[in-house]
Amino acid sequence: MSDKQHANRPLADFIVHNLDSAVVFPKPYRGGKTAVSWQTEELQHVSIASKDGRIVWVGPAAELGQNVTIEGSARFYNGEGLLAVPGFVDSHTHLVYAGDRSDEFEMRVQGRSYLDILAAGGGILRTTNAVRGLSEEELFVKSAQRLEQVMKTGVTTVEIKTGYGLDLENEMKMLRVIDQLKAAYPVRIVATFMGAHAVPADRRADPDAFVDEICNVWIPEVARSGLAEFNDVFTENKAFSVAQSRRILEAGLKHGLKAKIHADEVNVLGGVDLAAELGAVSADHLLMTGDEGIKKLAGSGVIPTVLPGTSTYLMESHHAAARKMIDAGLPLAIASDHNPGSCQFLGANIIQSLAMLQLKMSASEALIAGTLHAAHALALGNEIGAIEVGRRTDLALFALNSFRQIGYQVGQNSLFELIIDGTPVFGEQ
Repeated sequence: MSDKQHANRPLADFIVHNLDSAVVFPKPYRGGKTAVSWQTEELQHVSIASKDGRIVWVGPAAELGQNVTIEGSARFYNGEGLLAVPGFVDSHTHLVYAGDRSDEFEMRVQGRSYLDILAAGGGILRTTNAVRGLSEEELFVKSAQRLEQVMKTGVTTVEIKTGYGLDLENEMKMLRVIDQLKAAYPVRIVATFMGAHAVPADRRADPDAFVDEICNVWIPEVARSGLAEFNDVFTENKAFSVAQSRRILEAGLKHGLKAKIHADEVNVLGGVDLAAELGAVSADHLLMTGDEGIKKLAGSGVIPTVLPGTSTYLMESHHAAARKMIDAGLPLAIASDHNPGSCQFLGANIIQSLAMLQLKMSASEALIAGTLHAAHALALGNEIGAIEVGRRTDLALFALNSFRQIGYQVGQNSLFELIIDGTPVFGEQ
């Protein structure tokens, strides 16, 4: 090899060497109105080289030395017998909460209605009372336990929403807990402010005044703190109208908080239209979204995010129209929506299974939706979500023969190692 060829080889300080296989996406979605591809390819006998936490080369293990300049202090991770997929991205969760609502789950299974559960003291406001009753330290401990479980399923990036404080003091407390989780764990955490999750009982007499306070007091304070990247709102008959949601999201945009929206979970009110109008990064739930909503999303740049765990947990008679969205060319994402009331499914592997079982997605579609497209739902689609040169070295290593076994082995977990920014999380070989 000439000196010029040697000089052009990328430097590597970390190598996952001699993997049995690695899953790449030959034509990854790049965002905007570009075409969506659902192609996957399992490369055999692969090494992945990275420098400063970014992938610099992917190719046959036998050709590593010919294509990469390995630094003398480089670390090697033995990938023999392992499968590498992009680290999963859970782009919609409510991981920070307190309290137990298992009795509500049992009531729902027995056929009790939502109103029955509310009358028995259940619902979101029950969680609000529990969150308000804990110190930051206590809330951190409970949330950290859940976060650790999530990481053990192959998740390298997770979004966490507020929304159980429902007053400024406790919403800020939740944001500080999320920030503490960021500092304590290597997993990439994206914080979303969702003060507009519900109208608290003591504000129901004048919900517009509550919206005024969110827009004029809470959002400016959240923005000043720098603790949140997104602003989310629950647009439903039982929560916030389209007009109220527009005010909340516009206030967030004015203060530098990117928009997300809970839309079409129970009723089709116009949340999808609002998402497209304001350029929201994602519109989530979409359980009731039909053909007109799908047309509105097509080419809008909004990432449709569906939550099969929620519709399963709530025993809905139908699920989001994922197949229609895929056929319409939408960059569909999937996420867990883990929360205390309507979805206790936790982690990536069970969501992969439910996407296949309930939404009739193929294994390739589920993998791309739970990695690359979910990354786009956090405005990180060019940084993470695929095994590709230039992206962060975020990998989930499984002791499996094929990525198709992740969804197939329902409720099982064969994760062997998690690598975030080129660093093994659970142990170095």
